[in-house]
Amino acid sequence: MITQQNKPAKFILIIFSFLFLSSCTSSKLLGSWEFIDLYDEVVTEIDTLKSKENNSKYGTGTLTFNKDNSFTSMEESGSYQRKSKTLKMKYPAVDTVVMNISHISKDYLLLSAGKDPKTWFYRKK
Repeated sequence: MITQQNKPAKFILIIFSFLFLSSCTSSKLLGSWEFIDLYDEVVTEIDTLKSKENNSKYGTGTLTFNKDNSFTSMEESGSYQRKSKTLKMKYPAVDTVVMNISHISKDYLLLSAGKDPKTWFYRKK
């Protein structure tokens, strides 16, 4: 039986649990990611990509996400916001770039965007 006195404590516990779980998910994004390749479609599965080497015709690069919601990519820096599977990246002199997080784990990141969707494949450094 839930008494009136226990309702606020349970509510606070639920909110705390939700915030803890969402911060754990967000922390997967933090750190440096090595660009591996670019695909001309939305890719959501990484199983076939895990063994892929970094020899893309698009070159190399690192994308780094920091705790203070800043990022660095290709010697450019900006700020980012993450909401669920959406990543908004703002460079200083460019409109905000909205990316979809197709896959994220401790080792792999797939970002997709565009009218003719493309997917960027990254591996944790």
